[in-house]
Amino acid sequence: MSFVTKRNALISALHKAVGVPVLLASQVQPEAEPPFIVYTVTTDYIPDGSLGHYLQGDGEAEGSLVSVRVEQPTATFSFTACSIDRTTENGTIFGADEALDLAHKAQGFFLHTGRDALEAAGFVALDVSNATNRDALELNEMGRRYGFDVRLRYVREDVVEVAAIDKPNTIQRRSENHAE
Repeated sequence: MSFVTKRNALISALHKAVGVPVLLASQVQPEAEPPFIVYTVTTDYIPDGSLGHYLQGDGEAEGSLVSVRVEQPTATFSFTACSIDRTTENGTIFGADEALDLAHKAQGFFLHTGRDALEAAGFVALDVSNATNRDALELNEMGRRYGFDVRLRYVREDVVEVAAIDKPNTIQRRSENHAE
């Protein structure tokens, strides 16, 4: 499973858990109605420091082999819960409170409630940072934002198909006593 496939499964599971859109940051699209979460993949590959684990197996083509290198790197995702102050038929919503609550709910997904979904997506949470203020001025009002980072471990496999050798090369030794 590719990193992007794993990432998409993770984001889908987070969206289901928090109940608001979880969107890739810096996209050319209209901004969603608050509240929502934006994310970036800060670092997609931090090697684990090993040479990896190597495996060999049969390839798809007849007589071919595959060589597989497996390792467990980490990736860092940054999540930012976004809201704004607004008035609804139910009263005033304070964007800072809503964004902080949403950030805490998303943190809880990585710390506990989403462990099964994380595993199904191919990740394990190693570290979840504090939710910190990331407010931003948006035209004439403040966009209320609280964000945190998550460090995740995943399995990376690199596969290459190689040609199989039909016969091993043999070296015939001539005996010193053998006459030509």
